Amino acid sequence: MRLFRVIGLLSVILTCGIAFGANVKTDYDSSFDFARLRTFTFRSEWKRDRNANTLVDNRIQDALKRDLEARGFRYVPVGPADFVVAYYTHEQQKVEPTAIGYGMPYRWRWGWGPAFWTRYYTEGSVLVDFVTQSDRQLVWRGRVTNTVSGLDESKKQIDKGVKDLVSHFEKDVRKSEKRES
Repeated sequence: MRLFRVIGLLSVILTCGIAFGANVKTDYDSSFDFARLRTFTFRSEWKRDRNANTLVDNRIQDALKRDLEARGFRYVPVGPADFVVAYYTHEQQKVEPTAIGYGMPYRWRWGWGPAFWTRYYTEGSVLVDFVTQSDRQLVWRGRVTNTVSGLDESKKQIDKGVKDLVSHFEKDVRKSEKRES
């Protein structure tokens, strides 16, 4: 009986680890010529949330700047750029109920059902838009969603999330180039 409980607990732990990994979704304009994009800038006046956490805001902007520059784009703080990077953040409290005890029929004989565990966590999302500066056309959008581990882990999570987003951007650009040729 104890073996069943241990196996059940391990399966829940492994499932939670898989289910709560970073989730990245992207969309892009497949007709847009991404080869035109060489320089980028940030526009703070486009941000929707004026009460944002400035520590997280600066970490996201620094990570985006670092990863885009590492891939050959040039940051232009003032003046015209080929595209504008706009990003938005969102946090939401979530609840995950988990039933434990299925497969242990001895509990049913006494009229008991499965035991329930409730997990409370915070889910954070970052939405990133690449918009052409000349005509304000949205050409790429990416969103990364993950469980927020805590304040001390935010820099690591932001760096990993932004890295995943920018790598998905590169994949989308390659897909777009293949369609054109």
